[in-house]
Amino acid sequence: MKSGCQVVDQIGELEIVGNIVPHLWYKNITFSSGKAHFVAITLLADIVYWYRPTMIRDDSGLIRGARTKFKGDMLQKSYQAFADTYGFTKRQVKDAIDFLVEHQLLVREFRTISSSSIILSNVMFVQPVAENVKRVMGGRCHVSELVSICPPDTPERTTSPPSKEGLSHQEEWAPDVEEGTYTESTSKNPSENNEQQQSAYECPVTFFKENEFGRLGSYIQKKIKSWCESLSESLVVEAMKRAVEQGKHYWSYVDAILVKWEQLNVRDVKDAREKEIQNMFEKVYKKKSHNAGRRPIRTEKLPDWFTGEAVEVQGDDDEEFEAEKAKLMAELEAYRERGAGVVM
Repeated sequence: MKSGCQVVDQIGELEIVGNIVPHLWYKNITFSSGKAHFVAITLLADIVYWYRPTMIRDDSGLIRGARTKFKGDMLQKSYQAFADTYGFTKRQVKDAIDFLVEHQLLVREFRTISSSSIILSNVMFVQPVAENVKRVMGGRCHVSELVSICPPDTPERTTSPPSKEGLSHQEEWAPDVEEGTYTESTSKNPSENNEQQQSAYECPVTFFKENEFGRLGSYIQKKIKSWCESLSESLVVEAMKRAVEQGKHYWSYVDAILVKWEQLNVRDVKDAREKEIQNMFEKVYKKKSHNAGRRPIRTEKLPDWFTGEAVEVQGDDDEEFEAEKAKLMAELEAYRERGAGVVM
């Protein structure tokens, strides 16, 4: 069926997939100042897209069923994954997720996933609150008017163990799951909660994969696990960050940093930075001490008699020059007088 407009018909033939942002979201999902929260809107649209069912069709094109786009009971995505997709910073993503959770549009859980090769702690899973999403889509219901329709989290609340395919397609490289999960405890103080939320996108294996350090084989996984046990996950991630900043996306560079930190008995990221600063000052101090210990070049002041003799010698030379000059001038004058007498 044609609309009569060639461009409209051409656009109608496109198979557009991806996020759909309802216009009312820009009015209903806003800051307290009334300005639209574009980061939160973008992330919510992305999450809702992943929860939209994929239709299963038969050979004739008829719909025979539906399935989820991700595997498991909830969508697993890290702050870094959102940031890389949309060009936001990790801080912007975290603040936006916090905003959506606080305003009852999103449920967030942190789980521990373990296998025989490695343990991933604080892996983030998200799920939209369908009823509240519907409210901000279908009418003028501002986020400040939403109420919680989900049971509050408790320190003892746990979810059922996810299946062997408990990760989303974006994280299919992650190890198989063997143990249960846990939700972040709300009894902890805010600073501890923030640290756990920050570590959710700082999993060593996740960082390795997302920053393209290479193929994540069983050997590298064992190396990462060994360093996590020897030092800590945060230090392994910090070492990989140093490698990324230097443009050296290979494991041997990361391994060298970790070996140095192990020799310095580094305890955490803060300790690593402090010891690096201390090491830098020690190098500067040693350089100054080395320069200060060098023997200075000895200089001698000339004695007065040397300067006086030089002056006297210079005076004798002047007198001899003047006498020689006077002698030559006298001879030249006599020669001129003789020449004038001959002409006459």
